[in-house]
Amino acid sequence: MIKKLFFKNQNVYVVFSHEYAGIPTTDTHQTFDVLKYKKIRDNLVKEKLLKRKKILKPYMVSYSDIALVHTDSYINQIKDPLNVARILNLGHVNPWDSYILEYFKIITGGTVLAAKHALQTCGTVFNLGGGFHHARIDKGAGFCLINDIAIAIQKMRKKRRAQKFIIIDLDYHQGDGNLIYFKDDEDVFTFSIHASSWETTEKQNNFDGLIKSDCLWKDYKHLLVENLKNLCIKFKPDLVFYIAGSDPYEKDTLCDMKLTRDELYERNMYILSKINNLKIPLVITAGGGYGPDSWEIYYDFIKSALSKNGIKNIQ
Repeated sequence: MIKKLFFKNQNVYVVFSHEYAGIPTTDTHQTFDVLKYKKIRDNLVKEKLLKRKKILKPYMVSYSDIALVHTDSYINQIKDPLNVARILNLGHVNPWDSYILEYFKIITGGTVLAAKHALQTCGTVFNLGGGFHHARIDKGAGFCLINDIAIAIQKMRKKRRAQKFIIIDLDYHQGDGNLIYFKDDEDVFTFSIHASSWETTEKQNNFDGLIKSDCLWKDYKHLLVENLKNLCIKFKPDLVFYIAGSDPYEKDTLCDMKLTRDELYERNMYILSKINNLKIPLVITAGGGYGPDSWEIYYDFIKSALSKNGIKNIQ
């Protein structure tokens, strides 16, 4: 059953910079809409749901911030635009132009800012980008150059703002970079439901839910609700990160799951209402999503969170 909940004065903010657009499309990445984040922001503003005071502008993370997670040798590699193009499997790039690295640095800065602001307000902060969950300590993969969530977690720890975290990852692909990076860190619970598995490892505070790409919504929902039901109460996180990947969408041009727009909306509202009801600070990143219709999934989510018409909750 779906019940509508009403709320007042919910602390919801959105992180966005015009620098979030700009990665070139190539044959390999032609399905990625480089303007999707701007579309979401522009439509929210047009509908008068997103006010200026609710938009947070990020700054680029520094190399010392990146070094909280990634090795010095890898950081030196990605300072070279040709290496960046090779890691991301891009076409021709200007060997003297670092704008692709800067794209990842600004979005990572957005996730760091979102974490800081969520903790300060005990609210919910959406980053219009981020969720680079494939990036590992010494390499990038899956169009993820640096791991924004891992950097944000280590930054919050360094500033002594938080110690325990849950990462809920509902992207089509497994959050392997976070799983590997935090495999020996029992203060970070990694939770992933995915149709594509990239890594197997033993970790006490981890849930890996591998599903078939043709699974029905009722089975997906059951797996999610049953395994997330009491997790936050038992684990007691200071902050939750949610990678709200839209690539399980039936219209996604890269992946092959069949969840509808309404089903993904219900999924996202379940996470939002559950974490909000427990009064835990929440950071939400976009994760994967490909094709001309992908932006609508994240847009629906943020639109509902910003409105005061209520949110849907799975019972």
